[in-house]
Amino acid sequence: MIWKGLSAMKLSAAEYEIMECVWALGRPVSGMDIMRALGQEKGWKQPTVLTFLSRLVEKGLLETEKRGKLRSYTAAMTREAYKNSETRDFLAQLYGGSIQNMVACMADGGGISPEELEALRAWLKERDPQ
Repeated sequence: MIWKGLSAMKLSAAEYEIMECVWALGRPVSGMDIMRALGQEKGWKQPTVLTFLSRLVEKGLLETEKRGKLRSYTAAMTREAYKNSETRDFLAQLYGGSIQNMVACMADGGGISPEELEALRAWLKERDPQ
């Protein structure tokens, strides 16, 4: 599959919830599967769910297949691949692609506790024990 570019993959909160549902189910899903999983909780009607699914197909995150009258949807990328893509985009946009700049910003702004900073040091040391 050819990815449609990072800006095309930006998801609304509702679209992300649907993708989480698709990833969690780990199989082709129907609009009714999504309705059963999220519709009542969210107050969504079937046309709303189908609109979200269509948008996710357009954005390249879902693939669709029609069998008779039924349409099924499958994740076109894994949760991890999506998160990696979004993280790289976030870093590039806000921190010039630098993880160090992001961590410095978080640490300087009080967004990282001393315990988290120590865990990060230990993780880095484990990755590169020099």
